[in-house]
Amino acid sequence: MLRVRAVVDVPVDDLVPVGEGTRRSVAEDLRYVYGEGQPTDWLDAGPGRDYPTMIRAARAALAERGLLDDVRLVVLVVTTPDLQHERLLGGFVADLFDGRPYTFCVTEQGLAGPFTALRLAHEELRHGGPAGTGLGGSALVLVLEQCTLPPAPVRVPARDRVVALVVGHDGPGRPVEALTVARAPRAARPAATAADAAPGAVLAADAVPGAAPDARRVVLGVDVDASAVTVLDGDVVLRADAGAAATGVWEVLAAHDDAAPGASVVLHERCVELGYRCSLALGPRTVREASPGAADRAREAVLA
Repeated sequence: MLRVRAVVDVPVDDLVPVGEGTRRSVAEDLRYVYGEGQPTDWLDAGPGRDYPTMIRAARAALAERGLLDDVRLVVLVVTTPDLQHERLLGGFVADLFDGRPYTFCVTEQGLAGPFTALRLAHEELRHGGPAGTGLGGSALVLVLEQCTLPPAPVRVPARDRVVALVVGHDGPGRPVEALTVARAPRAARPAATAADAAPGAVLAADAVPGAAPDARRVVLGVDVDASAVTVLDGDVVLRADAGAAATGVWEVLAAHDDAAPGASVVLHERCVELGYRCSLALGPRTVREASPGAADRAREAVLA
């Protein structure tokens, strides 16, 4: 059974932006392909961070927590294009992480990308590798989005974001009880409600008034119809930040992963542009402990 060992919302707001040379190179290439009239002023309007810089920050944050010791696979989930276009992320990641892990990238799946990445991580850890016997160890899923982008009819994230998930088949973590990625009818995005647009949608568990520590957390993506989701008495329902793209529900999971370890979590996401409906059910966080008098066996204890 796949386990989500850790979820880290990586801070990136203080990272150094790309240099003027990179922006100028991107602008020149855009004008060459699309014509001299192609607007490029948006290159100077955004914060201008690129994915290599953000991936380095994620690696540092995970290494500080001791979460990279046995990473055999890195799966990048890219929802928006990289600002820089001269460095291939696969080779960059393989060189950046110790042991040169296998590297994949999930693109063109919109908000379904992280869910597909988790399925891919499970299959590769269990059955991948040259001999088809599994990579073993753990996998790192990096969900990336940056906001220095041209105006577009689709949702553009309000800021740069990186959420990292470390997963594996043993050790402590939240067990994956169900994971689905299904086709759904494409639709126009519903009008934003006051709750969707409210700041602070991602809350720490102790900021949820009256929430029981072990109450199930139900996390809804921005475009998920709450009436179509099963909610039980006592569930804490949280809505992802409307300013996020693919990282929204994962930011909420990161906020509650350590703050409410005894609570199960269910994520629901909907990608209206591409027509996907996704869900992920995670059990309470567990830790493996040595049983008294039996060093070769282990038991699982739910962290309260």
